[in-house]
Amino acid sequence: MSDILIVDDMPENLQVLQLILRKEGYKVLAARGGDIALGIVKKHQPELIITDIKMPNMSGIELCKVLKSDNSTAAIPVIFVSAYEDSESLVQAFEVGGVDYITKPYKPAEIIARVNTQFKLIEAQKLAVKQQLSKAINQMVMGIAHEINTPLGTSITSNTFLEGVMQELQSALTAGTLTQDGLVTGFEQIKDSSALCSRNLEKVAKFVSLLKSVSQSERDSSCADVKLQEIETRLKKDFSKQDVQIQFVGNITTEVYVDGQALVEVLSNLVENSIAHAWIDHDHLATITFTHSGNNLHVNYTDNGIGLRGISTQELLKPFVTTKRGNAGHVGLSANLTANLVSGALNGEFSVKNTPQGLEWNIQIPIDAPDNA
Repeated sequence: MSDILIVDDMPENLQVLQLILRKEGYKVLAARGGDIALGIVKKHQPELIITDIKMPNMSGIELCKVLKSDNSTAAIPVIFVSAYEDSESLVQAFEVGGVDYITKPYKPAEIIARVNTQFKLIEAQKLAVKQQLSKAINQMVMGIAHEINTPLGTSITSNTFLEGVMQELQSALTAGTLTQDGLVTGFEQIKDSSALCSRNLEKVAKFVSLLKSVSQSERDSSCADVKLQEIETRLKKDFSKQDVQIQFVGNITTEVYVDGQALVEVLSNLVENSIAHAWIDHDHLATITFTHSGNNLHVNYTDNGIGLRGISTQELLKPFVTTKRGNAGHVGLSANLTANLVSGALNGEFSVKNTPQGLEWNIQIPIDAPDNA
């Protein structure tokens, strides 16, 4: 059965609660005070805590505050024990995160009912998380299967056709019936099949590279002093052969303390997304604006494109959601990768909105110097 930690400064109360809960098969841990309870939680985290509200040294409310302030213990449900007349303390208890309460003097049926309710809620939450995870995994597997199977299938078909052409040429050569026209036609077919196979294998390689990028997008930050002008030079060089005009606005001579590689990847992904989706009968113009506010760098990206068509901004950030499936680079991972890089390696925040001037990203990144980090 599940572990329950009961907390009370009165040994008699602990004993009564232990008897009631153990009779129902629960494993019970006991602590005579909030400070002792915290020590137990660090060593052996229970699934539920029942604590008296009023205790010396550390009250139940103070104990709950500490638990809820720590991400590793914030999810543990806390049931408070209170006297009937202590309604003011109960209000405080719920304000700090309590999920239920038990009144004194104890009624075994009430205690068991409230405890069982919490464990049913815990199980329901676990089931919901499993179902959500399973759905996400299934969607990802289907996306991966589609993006790899389609170009691989085309490559296999193309390769089979190529082998057939070569066998026909060899047979004609052996039989002495190979003509110049037949040889030229055969070489053209071999060339076309080989090119088709190469293009589709490149799609697979690009997709695998994207998957690797996604897996690395939540890496730890690797910050250093970076000049924004260096980022401008890098981006303009990378997209110089793709008829893209990237306009930088702001003081790009500024030096900031960020993960420069992650910032370049973010901006490159945004430009590549614009190339793939935004610039249909539009000038290929992306505007990147840098502004500073305190210890933060604000990055605004607009692409003067058609904006989102057929998907929402929420769907844009989901893996494998795209309006152009089947083409290299259009597998619906770039926006998700960008979001992960901003919130992960860059420790920043972002927002996306669809405007008449195209898609607009607003990104905020901390740029503390090393001695302030």
